[in-house]
Amino acid sequence: MRWYIMLFFILFISCSKGEDQKYAQILANEECNLVVDIPPTSSVWFEVKGYDPITKKNKICKTHNRWWNMFADEIDTGDTIVKKKGELVFSIHKKDTIINHKW
Repeated sequence: MRWYIMLFFILFISCSKGEDQKYAQILANEECNLVVDIPPTSSVWFEVKGYDPITKKNKICKTHNRWWNMFADEIDTGDTIVKKKGELVFSIHKKDTIINHKW
């Protein structure tokens, strides 16, 4: 009977790691580079409006995961938010500092 329990835990742990890796890949594929005009509101989903610092074109960055939303209260008008594709770091560039949040 004990080996059944042990087998269950091994399978459960290995499945959980696979799901974490899939979720990390989804997060890594997201990207945003935006100077904030309208900071995110307190919502379940993250959405911020601003413009691309290179092209100066209006842009919206939004996501349906809750990772970026955890830092919404740190984002102010004039900040630049950066999430590079392929990386698991969400950055908030302020006038005098950069805040990096690693997943």
